[in-house]
Amino acid sequence: MKRFFDKQQRSILAWVSGGSCAICKEKLKRNFHADHVLAYANGGKTVTKNGQALCQKCNLTKGTN
Repeated sequence: MKRFFDKQQRSILAWVSGGSCAICKEKLKRNFHADHVLAYANGGKTVTKNGQALCQKCNLTKGTN
């Protein structure tokens, strides 16, 4: 099972979120984080249904919860 979202998946996640962080709603920068809703470490799959676009700050604060 792959760990990282690919370029196409990242584009979809950014589009679904309207170009904003799914948590704080800040406009996404080019280097946004494609995050697993259910953490990969906890068995979450790398599929767009389990993904969200987050700003770096929100993703690094989130942890594996």
